[in-house]
Formats: sequence, C-alpha cells, structure tokens
Amino acid sequence: MNSRISPTSVMPCLLFSAALVAASFLATSRANADEPAASDETSSQQSVLHNRLEIHPKLMSGAAPVGDEAYAELQRRGVRVIVSVDGQRPDVEAARKHGLRYIHIPIGYDGVGEEACRSALALTRSIDEPMYVHCHHGKHRGPAMAAVIAQSAGWMNRKEAVDLLRQAGTGTQYSGLWRDVDGFQPLPAGTELPELVEIAEVSTLASHMVDTSVRYEVLVDAMKSGDWNVSDVRLLQEALRESHRVCNEEMRPAMMKSAELVHSMEAQVTRGDMEELRQSMARLKEACNQCHTRHRN
Repeated sequence: MNSRISPTSVMPCLLFSAALVAASFLATSRANADEPAASDETSSQQSVLHNRLEIHPKLMSGAAPVGDEAYAELQRRGVRVIVSVDGQRPDVEAARKHGLRYIHIPIGYDGVGEEACRSALALTRSIDEPMYVHCHHGKHRGPAMAAVIAQSAGWMNRKEAVDLLRQAGTGTQYSGLWRDVDGFQPLPAGTELPELVEIAEVSTLASHMVDTSVRYEVLVDAMKSGDWNVSDVRLLQEALRESHRVCNEEMRPAMMKSAELVHSMEAQVTRGDMEELRQSMARLKEACNQCHTRHRN
C-alpha cells in the first residue's frame, strides 16, 4: 500500500518572502556524468551527486542518489525532501536513515503532463523545505520537472527555465520536455491538486523499461572496465524479455530483436571476445535509440 502525503496535511502552506522570489538563479552543473559536479562547499570534498544543479535556495536537481554517501550529502546540503520523477521505485528506506523523505511523481520522456504540473503546484504549496528533484541520470526529466516546479513557485521565468534545460544538457530529441517547459502556464486558482505519495504506481512496461535501462548501464560500465560477467548479460536479456511480454504489438519486433542480440552476447562474454562485444553493444544502443525515437520521445 502506498504511503500518502497530503498537500494540505504534511506542511503548512508555502510562504516565500519577496527576497526569496527575487533571488538570482543559481546553477552549477557538471559537464557530463564522468566529471565531478561543481560544489558550493569550501572543503575539498567532491560531490557524489551526478549532474547536480543548484536552481534556487530551496530547489536542486540531479541524478538519482546511490548509496549512503549520496543521501548523506543531500542531508548535509540542507535537502529534506527528495522528488523522484523516475519510474524506478524510490529507496525510501535509505532516505529515511538520513532524515529525508521521498515524493514520487514519475513522468515520461514525452513531456511534463497536466497531472505532473498539478503535482508540481502541490509541492510548492505544501513543502516549505529544500527539495532535490531527480530522474535517473539527472539530465532530462529531472531538470524539466524542476523547471516546472520553479515556474510554479515564481522562482523562474520562462527564459530562465529553458536555460536550465540547456545547462542540464537535456537532449533536444526529447521535444516534449522542451515544449512543456517553454510553454508552461500557471494553473488557475482553485485547481484541484493531487495527493503526493512516497511510491507511485507505475505501469508494468515502464517498470521493466527502467530495469532494462539499469541493466544496460551495468554493461556499459563493464565495457569500460573490461570486467564482463555472463550473469549481467542474462539479467539484461531477462529485462528485455519481460518488456517484450507486456509491450504493445507495434513495439514487439524491436524488443525481440534486442533480446536476441543480447542473447548472442552470452557466448561472446564466455570466450572473451571483447571486440565483438563492443560491436554488439553498439548495435544494441542503435536499436534502443531507434525504438526510443519512435515510441518514447
């Protein structure tokens, strides 16, 4: 059963002073996920939060926190509420260990829809604590949702919100995200707001696709290090098969083609054929990109 957080009962209405609303746009970001994020701390400690952006004194965005060190850093930076827009189940237990709580508002790469915009308004009205908004990598959906939240709160105008996507490195192929940030309109007074939940219900396909993405990233890291494991290949293959099982008829051929390609990689790993593995990974990436362009973007 989902643990629900009511926008009227969790916190008093958000009262931001004119000084906060007029605060200048603060943003420091990493150029890519392989470089350390810019830090506002005077110590030499580097951030473990990939693609972190400071947007407002009460709003940051970035990649999903992984491990106790990431949650500890969020706590140290003053964050009290983590907003996940990813399809993967939030690690609410890890967050609680560090005095943090989760709100889950999963969105797709196709845009920030009306329901998500209403949730953004519910956040600004019910949360009076610093928030950290994340997707998986912290470059696309997370910054887009953060831009909508900032516009809902009056912390950003349209131009600043679009600049945030540029700074985050949001892919231009995700035209729906750019459209909804650029075309954001404040919701009218009296708009009915949704409940905010720790763990939202996510469609079965979305869940499997998230798992597929995670398994793929494991293999990408293995390709860089040369430390391949047959079990990792099999887990990716299983994730693709599960996605194939629940996807619509139009997506099935592409899903099956990718699953068959990953199946052939088992033998390549076993015999240690690294060059053939790299070629297979390149073909898999191309197949995924084609499928995303057609069905996700």
